[in-house]
Amino acid sequence: MQVSQVLRSLTFRYIVKYVTALSAGVFLVMGAFYLYFSYSLFEELGESILEELQTLELVYRGQGLPGVEQYVTDQTTRPTVHRFYYLVTDSAGARVFGDLPAAPRYTELDDGWLGFELALQDWDGSVDVDFIARPLDLGRDYRVIVARDYADIVDSARLVFSNLVRVMVATILLGVTGGFFSAARTLNRVEELNRDISRIIRSNPGERLQVEEEEGYVGALARVVNQMLEQMESLMQGVRRVSDNIAHDLRTPLTRMRNELSQLRADLNGGEREELDRVIEECDDLLASFNASLRISALESGKRLSGGAQVGLRALLQDVVELYEPLAQERAIELVLDAPREQVCSGEADLLFQMFANILDNAVKYTPEGGRIEVRLRESGEGHSVIIGDSGPGIPAVERKNVFRRFYRVESSRGETPGHGLGLSLVQAIAQYHHGSVELGSNNPGLQVRVKLPAKVE
Repeated sequence: MQVSQVLRSLTFRYIVKYVTALSAGVFLVMGAFYLYFSYSLFEELGESILEELQTLELVYRGQGLPGVEQYVTDQTTRPTVHRFYYLVTDSAGARVFGDLPAAPRYTELDDGWLGFELALQDWDGSVDVDFIARPLDLGRDYRVIVARDYADIVDSARLVFSNLVRVMVATILLGVTGGFFSAARTLNRVEELNRDISRIIRSNPGERLQVEEEEGYVGALARVVNQMLEQMESLMQGVRRVSDNIAHDLRTPLTRMRNELSQLRADLNGGEREELDRVIEECDDLLASFNASLRISALESGKRLSGGAQVGLRALLQDVVELYEPLAQERAIELVLDAPREQVCSGEADLLFQMFANILDNAVKYTPEGGRIEVRLRESGEGHSVIIGDSGPGIPAVERKNVFRRFYRVESSRGETPGHGLGLSLVQAIAQYHHGSVELGSNNPGLQVRVKLPAKVE
């Protein structure tokens, strides 16, 4: 199985669409979680700054400015990872104390919040850090600003976002990979069903698919196919039975009538005898048609060839060509056999002879005077191909499958050439009996009949 077949399969495309929709949904949910997480962290940060401002206000009311200075000193000297930064200014805006510069470049935000950036010293040198701050008037003469950096919030948000991207990529990769193998498994089972159905149609219409171990929609499909095969076989057997019964029931009285006409022939004069000969010839033609129909039914309903004798195709084709050479010469038709070397296949020589004789008989019948018929024998893979091409009118492409049906004839040939439409039906039955096939094509101009036969039948 090719990868392109799996990628084009309905199961894989459905899973890809499902994974895409699922990933989009997960992305939206996790994106909402990311926004909520970021908002919650900033909200907690703002609440902590407001609480710190309330603490400073209480200290100022109880202890005055010295108490606030002592509190700020204690907080700035305490070894903590994330701490507050302070700035206390007087009424003129001059710095009184604190660890923030006197006049940082603030950006006014909503609801009285401020934002600014400072360069802080780190192990690797100076680092630019973003702060968020809130001012508060302690009294008429003093103003305090409490700030806190939100680098940890940004780092947490980046961590959440990177994890979100990783989860999305992992979801898509796992989903697509799982979809590929799931589609490959489904496609393998469908191909197995296809091979089993093709084998049943080609070799044994009475065989059925094994559905005991099948589950799900594949098992349901197999059971429906079995029901369809049973119905088709029942219909085909009914039609074949009616046709065979008619042929069998009419053959006996027709044979008796033909024998009685032959006995009466000796008592008639010349003109009456010629009329009777034409009637006898019509009886022989009908008997041949009935016999061919019964033989087709026997080949189609019976088992296929198992083993068989070794038949030399080159010698067999030479005999068929020699049989029709006199008729071809009468119509100035060039009949050529192109068989470079002998090729052997397993089969029944009389059936194979009749198959090629039927094909060659049609070729001679429909090829105009002065035309050409070529019989070629070639190797084809593990078998043999016999190609018989003529320069006649050929068969339209839309009719090439229909001509293998019993008693079917192309409208253009009805009434112009004798026949009952059983020749190619018998050819196909014999070919399938030998595990082979028959194909019709164009010979440009004319018809080309290609018969494929396996080299060996197990």
